[in-house]
Amino acid sequence: MKRRFLTGLATAAMLTSVAVPVTNNMFLSNQAVEASATSDAFLSKVSLQAQKTSKKYGVYASLMLAQAALESGWGTSTLSTKANNFFGMKAANTWTGATYKVKTAEQTSRGKTYYITAAFRKYSSYQASFDDYGLKMRTTLGNYGSMRYSKTWLENASSASAAAKAIKAAGYATDKNYATKLISHIGTYNLTKYDPVYSGTNYTAKVAKSGATYFYPTDHAVSPKKSYVTAGQTVTVTKTYTYYNGKKRMYLKGLGWINGESLNTGSSQAPSADNAASVSGQMKVLMHSAAIYTSTGAKSTAKSVKAGKSVTTYGSVTINGAKYYRVKSASANQFIKASNFDGTSRKLKHNAYIYNNAGKRVGKTKWLKGSTHTVYGGRVKIKGKQYYIVGLNRYVKKANF
Repeated sequence: MKRRFLTGLATAAMLTSVAVPVTNNMFLSNQAVEASATSDAFLSKVSLQAQKTSKKYGVYASLMLAQAALESGWGTSTLSTKANNFFGMKAANTWTGATYKVKTAEQTSRGKTYYITAAFRKYSSYQASFDDYGLKMRTTLGNYGSMRYSKTWLENASSASAAAKAIKAAGYATDKNYATKLISHIGTYNLTKYDPVYSGTNYTAKVAKSGATYFYPTDHAVSPKKSYVTAGQTVTVTKTYTYYNGKKRMYLKGLGWINGESLNTGSSQAPSADNAASVSGQMKVLMHSAAIYTSTGAKSTAKSVKAGKSVTTYGSVTINGAKYYRVKSASANQFIKASNFDGTSRKLKHNAYIYNNAGKRVGKTKWLKGSTHTVYGGRVKIKGKQYYIVGLNRYVKKANF
């Protein structure tokens, strides 16, 4: 018996229609890959596509971006540059679109490696690649007619990390560390900022126009209809997703999902982010150790929070011209500066290497002069030198910015 053997920057073997080809261009050294394309450059190129697919198919944008980064080597693989294929999607017999043939590795049951030329899906755009991934997540059948990847969907996975574990459990990849790698990427590069904002606040509202409700929080063309509501009907909203473009999808208790514009605006509508008393919590990863502040901008006596901690936030406020997130509870007078979560963009004035919290260089990674990167919070001192935090336990010397 023969079995596929797939190697590369991303994962071990992928199943069925997902594969990673072996080419000289794709399997660059880490130094060449990271010097030629930074994570920020990659995210600026495809994050909007991931957000659009997230809204269309109801999947986590952060998970998509983590997978795309792993599978394409941050957008440097031959498949991504020549075929806009960011997920190693192979062209099976059912694929009717364009293809791109590359060399890929196979392995016999005895461990002998050999090479064949395989056809992979070629897309007309970045968006087409991400949408094909979203379609796969929503429509692939599993055992006994179940939906194979249903536990990765927004409405079923409590977080992007939970979705990463679910996609591994569903057999998307045979790499035993696949979920760990995805979760690491999601946290290190703060990818959850691209996900829709979830609220579990319950409230009643009036239906603005009659129409169907749907089983999934997706575009209507993707989901089957579930029920029907009529204009003027009073409904109870129990879940809300707010997407990158401000559009909302709400779950109506006992009825199904509906678009936000189908409900009347007014006092019965969902509270704004700054109405802290009724805002539902959103989990964020703290990228920089942070002090707690009061509503006046003074430092609180509360203990500071260390980097890497998951913190529940309750909307944002502006204090003395700076953005803060409310923490601890929806009514607490405790805030953390938003830059410690979301970061700010800075452009490199010199080529730069990455260091850990002991001041030791991490691999051969090099970021190029002129490239833009996200840094979190203020500068920190390591062994007498000033650094900026660029990820969890990842630092760049301040002098390079």
